[in-house]
Amino acid sequence: MDTGAAFFDMDHTITWENSGLSFIRYARKKGLISTSYLVKSIYKIILYRLSLLNIDDWYEKNMEFLSGTRLEDMEDFCDIWFSETLEKAIYREAHDLINEHRDQGRRVVIISNSPSFFVRPMASSLAVSDIVCTQVEVSEGVLTGRLIKPLCYGEGKKLYARKWAEANGVDLSSSYFYTDSYFDMALMKVVGHPYATNPDMRLRKAAAEYHWPVLDFKRESAFQR
Repeated sequence: MDTGAAFFDMDHTITWENSGLSFIRYARKKGLISTSYLVKSIYKIILYRLSLLNIDDWYEKNMEFLSGTRLEDMEDFCDIWFSETLEKAIYREAHDLINEHRDQGRRVVIISNSPSFFVRPMASSLAVSDIVCTQVEVSEGVLTGRLIKPLCYGEGKKLYARKWAEANGVDLSSSYFYTDSYFDMALMKVVGHPYATNPDMRLRKAAAEYHWPVLDFKRESAFQR
């Protein structure tokens, strides 16, 4: 019996957008942040893609910005942001692939370094019940601005995937993982079916070295309106 699951990274794998940048642009449009904060965020994302940024420090600074926000308010805002922006940027091929795995009896998991309030609207839209993501500290329903380490990133993503698999009776050696990012190599190496999906340059090169399949999705929306 196949006890594998299908893990999907979110940004640039399920959606062609960077969810963090999409969120910041939307918040700027609504007048919640300054133009200078938007520009700094774009610069930081470029550094991240070039491996020139300490991801832990960057995430902590972003979370400090949300300190004092009620989690319920953040979730409500993210639902609106997602429906107005990110939902339109879901790859049709990713949507179909998720349904294919579900039809074949596998549990589908969105695994992301984004916090849960970013990931849950995406999961809900795709009828995915399982998410694994970076955890944020909440006290009495309010975001403290602190992260719970490790992040769901690099070795941390592999750790969280293993914990989820053990808790749910899933065999990673029978599982699938779809990601665009070289930073997810640790998890790619432990699943039985790794797929480099819309890969960055370094992951594309690694996929050739390890003989992993490569998927390049067309920028066609699953929910075009």
